[in-house]
Amino acid sequence: MLKAPRRLWMALILAAAFPGLGGGQTREAPYIAPKPAWDRFTVFVWQYKTSIRRDRALYNAAGFRGFDIDRGAGKEAIARYAADNGLLYYVDHVADKGYLHLTERTGRDEILRKREVLERPRSLADPKTLQVLREHIGKNIAAMKDGPVLAYALDDEPSVGVFNTPCEVDGSATSVAGYRDWLRNKYEKIDRLNAVWRTSLRDFDEARPVSFEEMRIRHRQPTFSKWNLSRWMDWRSYMDSQFADCLASLVNYANELEPATPVGIAGGQQPAPYGGYNYAKLCTAIQWIEAYDIGGTCEILRSLWAWPNRRPYMQTWFSTGDARRDAWFLWYYLLHGNRGVIAWPEDKNGSWFKHNGDQLAPYIAANAATLREIQGDVSRFILDTDTRFDADPIAVVYSHGSVQAGWVMDAGVHGRTWPNRSSSMDNANQTAGINRVAWFKLLEDCGFQYNVVTDEQIADGILLRDKYRVVILPRLITLSSEQARAIEDFAKAGGTVIADYLTGVLDENGVGRTNGGALDKLFGIQRDESKGCFDGKTIAEINAELYQKPFMERLSYKGAITWNDLVVAERGLIAKTSTAAARVKGADVLIKRDLGSGRCTYLNLTPVAYYDLNTRLGDVGGQWRQILTTLLAESGLQPRAVVIEKTGEHKNESIPLTETVFWRKGDEVVVGVVKNPTRKASVNTSGAIDDVFGVPVEVELRLSRPAAHIRNLRTGETLPDGDIISATWDPGEALLFQMTWPSRP
Repeated sequence: MLKAPRRLWMALILAAAFPGLGGGQTREAPYIAPKPAWDRFTVFVWQYKTSIRRDRALYNAAGFRGFDIDRGAGKEAIARYAADNGLLYYVDHVADKGYLHLTERTGRDEILRKREVLERPRSLADPKTLQVLREHIGKNIAAMKDGPVLAYALDDEPSVGVFNTPCEVDGSATSVAGYRDWLRNKYEKIDRLNAVWRTSLRDFDEARPVSFEEMRIRHRQPTFSKWNLSRWMDWRSYMDSQFADCLASLVNYANELEPATPVGIAGGQQPAPYGGYNYAKLCTAIQWIEAYDIGGTCEILRSLWAWPNRRPYMQTWFSTGDARRDAWFLWYYLLHGNRGVIAWPEDKNGSWFKHNGDQLAPYIAANAATLREIQGDVSRFILDTDTRFDADPIAVVYSHGSVQAGWVMDAGVHGRTWPNRSSSMDNANQTAGINRVAWFKLLEDCGFQYNVVTDEQIADGILLRDKYRVVILPRLITLSSEQARAIEDFAKAGGTVIADYLTGVLDENGVGRTNGGALDKLFGIQRDESKGCFDGKTIAEINAELYQKPFMERLSYKGAITWNDLVVAERGLIAKTSTAAARVKGADVLIKRDLGSGRCTYLNLTPVAYYDLNTRLGDVGGQWRQILTTLLAESGLQPRAVVIEKTGEHKNESIPLTETVFWRKGDEVVVGVVKNPTRKASVNTSGAIDDVFGVPVEVELRLSRPAAHIRNLRTGETLPDGDIISATWDPGEALLFQMTWPSRP
């Protein structure tokens, strides 16, 4: 008899003290524009083995103008020092350490490598935890708000558990009560939940969270039509919501104390089923982020935080010890819209600022001119809040449900040891993230830019509303009927739909469709799941049990069906009311179907190998570029700019691994050119192979149509009007040209 009143009492506490928590609707954090002082790219040096006051002369020599202050309370003198000396700072750990980021001291090891659902130490659903976090925020912001602070970070590398390592939390009573309310909001009636879960619960109070261990045995085979991941996916989705709600509550509280400064987090992880990193939810909960560029987070943030709400996003800069690679890193991330970097100032000798005594590390000193330039006027146009990233009319879908379902496929190789699939292992072997990056690099290599859209935005009509011409569905395993209808409507209206494989075999809840994928009719295909995928033996495309081997040796392609050396994904898929380019051992590939003026292509090929840099540079990479370039040309799309080598061995050829980006404000456009290697899934490497940058070369930037008032932003040189821009390019740096270039008709 006490159960309902207790639940109601707890819900009232949560709703009153921490709006957004307890299973209700997520409370969003409002947009706060960056302060005027943050109108340029800024390097913030983390105060590790260094001190802004003690090492000030070395900071000046390097050209650093920003740093971090830890927590804030008791550091008022440092804030005054920054104000007196024209320095800028952000505040880290404003919500302290050990709550949002669990440590060994606060119970991290209690939830690692366990298969059962456990309580999270210092539960983020517990009002007591939230109150402690508020107290830390209050005293730290009070100490810092009157100084030249640009941002507050609640914590560094926060997580529901530990990074995105599989931790089945939070099974505390308060969290589970919130989960049941979340289920009520989603399903409304217990009969609807039972129909999806295939259970016979009497009411929502009987619902309980389930660990992946309960799902694992029944989901190791490729008969996706029989899968039902709904109980586990709902639990993981709720924990994503709980994490986002917690952050939004804290951000809004911090805004009450200091409304002019954005509040967010540092050390963000890639999208994953564990940890809370569902970017569709996270991006509404915080006002800035420093996120590791793994799984395409940079492009996701750039797209979801597009104009007019350009919230700041940044990178961590781990110096490679090579001045040229470091310079490339800084230019690359400026051109991709990052408002700065947080520098980790450590090397093998201890600190950049104590290199062989009290000297500046030589590879940092060598970049002093670059550091001053990139933090100067050259970055203002790109980072102006009224400037927009000027993408081609191409949308690439990010589906977090597909991330969850894809992780189940990946984890099958581990058996009962799945809890040992650490964050670092998942980063390097998560098929969803690597497939996403492969598509990004493929588009960029073909000379195109794009926006990332969520599957929820698809259902809301973004494809037609924002006038996209092409939508790419990368490994879109889960798809709701509403989302599928929106894609069909897009095709009927003349749009082009391109999918790779396993499209819509599960619904949005992770339940298999017995009558084929959600878009099988649109593509005119039919699949026989009994024939399997890839090598026909496993559904894990990347075998993380082989994590010590090179990337290409981890792929489950031995014995796979191939077409022109490209790997066939679904061995039993054929064209029924469409046309295939070829049938190989019973499987059709490159399946096309016209729908009025619309075009639909189901590749049945996996682009995952394109993630490998040597594959990009080889014959397989060339075939992929030919396929995509042809498909986009059939949709009326051509690259807006191509970089051509003018002299040398490859005269009049386009330069490989080169990306062209566009930033627009009205008719004014900045075009940037930068080398584009594959960054490996690591927080501290650039992922570049030897000699990828090359020597300075004479180039022509050939535009698809003439531009006027062309100016080299880095040299100030005025160039002739027209459709060809000549320059000398050091591939370790970037080219930037500003021009008048009205939007395409």
